[in-house]
Amino acid sequence: MSDSTPGTSVQQTHSDGPLVRLHGVDVTLAGNSVLHNLNWELHAGEHWAIVGANGSGKTSFLRLVAGTLWPAPNSGTRRYDFGRELQIDAVQALGKITLIGHELQDRYTRLGWNFDAVDVVLSGLKRTSIPRHEPAAQDRIRARGMLRKLKLLHLAERPFLELSRGEQRRILIARGLAFKPIILILDEPVAGLDAKSRRALNEMIEQISADITVLCSYHQAANLPRNMNRMLRLADGHVVESGPISATSNAYGDHTNADSTRRESSPPVAASSEITIIDVQRAAVWLDKRRVLADISWRLMDGEHWQLTGPNGAGKSTFLRLLHGQLRPAKGGSIEFPGIDDPDNVWSLRRQVAWVSPELQAGYWYPCTVYQCIASGFESSIGQTRRLKRVEAELVAELLEQFDLADLSKRNVKALSYGQFRRVLI
Repeated sequence: MSDSTPGTSVQQTHSDGPLVRLHGVDVTLAGNSVLHNLNWELHAGEHWAIVGANGSGKTSFLRLVAGTLWPAPNSGTRRYDFGRELQIDAVQALGKITLIGHELQDRYTRLGWNFDAVDVVLSGLKRTSIPRHEPAAQDRIRARGMLRKLKLLHLAERPFLELSRGEQRRILIARGLAFKPIILILDEPVAGLDAKSRRALNEMIEQISADITVLCSYHQAANLPRNMNRMLRLADGHVVESGPISATSNAYGDHTNADSTRRESSPPVAASSEITIIDVQRAAVWLDKRRVLADISWRLMDGEHWQLTGPNGAGKSTFLRLLHGQLRPAKGGSIEFPGIDDPDNVWSLRRQVAWVSPELQAGYWYPCTVYQCIASGFESSIGQTRRLKRVEAELVAELLEQFDLADLSKRNVKALSYGQFRRVLI
């Protein structure tokens, strides 16, 4: 990528000083200490992989660097140097650093921002959350040029919310590049993507890093983009490793074969009974005048457990939404629930067919505790709506222990990591 690449910026040359410097910084969220005594520097030309388990502090660290999260009072200093003068205020940083993560992606879902992909990129050119005005012809050419450069032009006219999670993520990266940042931060960019989509996104990150300093977070140091030359590892909010990645490190892996091996097929297991729970016959599902599922015939028998596989955009989420009663088959197809009590009552159906997804996580807006969130499952509601019966309270306590969430039971779900919140919803 170079100056001629639409929407990108060549890295600025700086003095020997760091672009970002953290010294003795702590961070607290909702009264909980999440990062401790951080000492770290980011220099131009460095590309960092931020690695750690769920709840280790990766997202908070990235938000701290991006300027959207402040250090705890009297805990240390955060300084920025973008070529003019040192800044401890994040105002300038907000215009130089772009952060793209699950929160941004979830906001589009939660607020129903279903603009065409090219219009999402156009909002980046204008530095707005959503398209606000009819774009000039030149702006539309720039947006389409950026999509073409990133091999996304085939998605230009597709509604954003009808894209797969991986496709949405790449469109948001294109939008972020339209801001012409000096630093691009990607929070768990490959989480939830299939092997082919991970390889495509890693190639995109490698392409982008030719001109922009990149930080990405990951659960594990494996199959990293080859541009990553530094690694910071977090555990319980503490830095436990920080420094260069060796060129011979196995952290990069083999991108051509990553996750390409298939498990040996296990012999089919007979259902434990002949009771049909869900019966789908010749079902087709259309979204925005586009057929997503076609001629699906399938049954779920009592005792069966299914794994649904397919590349991003194959229709997996649409199929699960069909089973949850959110979508109905087109004329000529059917879905029946013979093993569900009172399936015509949507609340009865959803109490018996539970659904956990990025969309649920994005739409769970109620600021409740971990305990209350789990308790809301009894009514399939957003937030706890009634006092629990004794047997229900005992079940919640059991689930807290089973999912290793007992220590977090009183914590606000909005203060959890993305992975921790997903465990709570399960």
